[in-house]
Amino acid sequence: MGRVRWPLSHYFHQRLLGWLDNRVPAANEHHLNLNSIFILPSGFGWSFIILSLCLFLLGTNYQNNLMLLLSYLCLSIMLLTLFYTHQNFARLALKSLPPRPFHCNQNGELLVQVVPHTKAPTKPCYGVLSFKWLSTTRLSKRDAHPLAVEATTRNHHTSFSAQLSGSTNSQQKQTLRIPFQIKRRGHYELGRLTIACDFPLGLYKCWTHLDFNQAVTVYPKSQEGPVVINNIATDEASTASKDNHDGNEDFHALNDYEVGQPLNRVSWKHVAKNGNWVTKSFTALQSNSYVISLSSATDTETALAALTHATITFSEANRVFGLSYKGIHIPPNHGVKHRHECLAALACFENSTPFNNADSTSLQQDSNRIRAVK
Repeated sequence: MGRVRWPLSHYFHQRLLGWLDNRVPAANEHHLNLNSIFILPSGFGWSFIILSLCLFLLGTNYQNNLMLLLSYLCLSIMLLTLFYTHQNFARLALKSLPPRPFHCNQNGELLVQVVPHTKAPTKPCYGVLSFKWLSTTRLSKRDAHPLAVEATTRNHHTSFSAQLSGSTNSQQKQTLRIPFQIKRRGHYELGRLTIACDFPLGLYKCWTHLDFNQAVTVYPKSQEGPVVINNIATDEASTASKDNHDGNEDFHALNDYEVGQPLNRVSWKHVAKNGNWVTKSFTALQSNSYVISLSSATDTETALAALTHATITFSEANRVFGLSYKGIHIPPNHGVKHRHECLAALACFENSTPFNNADSTSLQQDSNRIRAVK
């Protein structure tokens, strides 16, 4: 049995995900319906059913009409709760927001908004929602390998509960923050999220498996280390836009507002006029820029951690810098977009899939465990 345990679990896992892809397709916004909801009695519900049957048998054996009436009442409660639990959960509608990038030694968050349902916009869903990741990341068919499934779902079976407010105001949408962990750098597509509710009596459990069609970039961890900083000096002074300006600098252009920029750079005149958030950029004489690099003989993960720390440090200091490491060549620049470009390049360095991104030590241990079982 030890030989076939992993292949069978991998086979059923892939069949389940394939069946869910056809029944509940991936989308940014989900309005629950008959096809996406599953319901079964909970543990307390099965106990309630057994109690009702015992009362029925006792009432029949001793010809006690009151006991029979009590058993019928219990079965009626079970039947009514079945419809009400399903009807309440079918009013749930969720919309996901793009998750922010994070470092592999930190926790990420998926923001999910509770929105009005298209079929019942004035009737919200009540109760406590329980969230659990069926699989944190989505695996493609070419990466569908037992080791990949094990590496992807390991240590991610954490549950999270949220109390619904029951508000029907569409202007005040309740936002839920769903935590998750991905311990390896790279660019990932998030997997399916299991959402369950047992309102009102806990006799039945309704659940669904939703894929919000979101992707996230996991940066390498930031760790200080020795890096090579090359100062590129130019004979002629070049102009570059700066985030912080003073009275000696000249106005350069208007750019779209980016999250994280200081509010004192926002052109409030344009915001009040047409509602478009734009920021002012100024030009200043700047003769130096930097290129951060590291020797190719350094261990890859150590080098990426050191370059990540240097990128964050230079970006916070608003310096013009670039990256040069093996196949990564990013010209000097600055700003929020440039910082994300550098960190994303480091995150995806020699790492195209979640399975290929798995650390060799963990996979080697898994391989040795399989050989030992065989």
